[in-house]
Amino acid sequence: MRNSYTYTQHWDIETRQHELLGLDLGEGIPRTTLKYGFIFFPVWWGLLLLVAGFPSKPLMVPLFLLPPLLLTFYGAKRSTAYWRRTNLLLWQVRAGYLALGVRPVIGRGRVPAPRLGLRLRTQRLGERAPHLEQMPMFGPAFAAGEEADVADSCGKSAQIRPRLRLYGPDAVSRARAKTAKRTRRKD
Repeated sequence: MRNSYTYTQHWDIETRQHELLGLDLGEGIPRTTLKYGFIFFPVWWGLLLLVAGFPSKPLMVPLFLLPPLLLTFYGAKRSTAYWRRTNLLLWQVRAGYLALGVRPVIGRGRVPAPRLGLRLRTQRLGERAPHLEQMPMFGPAFAAGEEADVADSCGKSAQIRPRLRLYGPDAVSRARAKTAKRTRRKD
């Protein structure tokens, strides 16, 4: 039996930072990791300084350094499911899906969806597992709502009557001749 290998991931070109403020970094840090770090560290430190104030020495590493460092390190890694995306992007998509649910696309996104047409992920989970509605604090989040059928809240269904047409080669050649570019001859 033969074994074969795929080398596509090895040909992936990744931009790296080889020098930072005149300091040679050798192999370099990937630029996505640097971007995420430049965002996460100041935001995390700013929030903690506002909430908790300046920490003591024993709390400096676990509170101020580890959370943004781990978020930067694991968030900048490529996803195993979608190799073109980083884990942070997938986490953002999942969080948005859990928060907003599925939004219907109306008019190619030009018309905003009605608020009644949105179904949150928790409501769909509550429909599948009715015992979640009896949870002490989070029960109302899993409640289905006042309406019996959420699908009816977006309006009537669209009526589509497709027409089947069969074109022969002569009709196709005529249509192509109409749309073909015509070049002018110089006399």
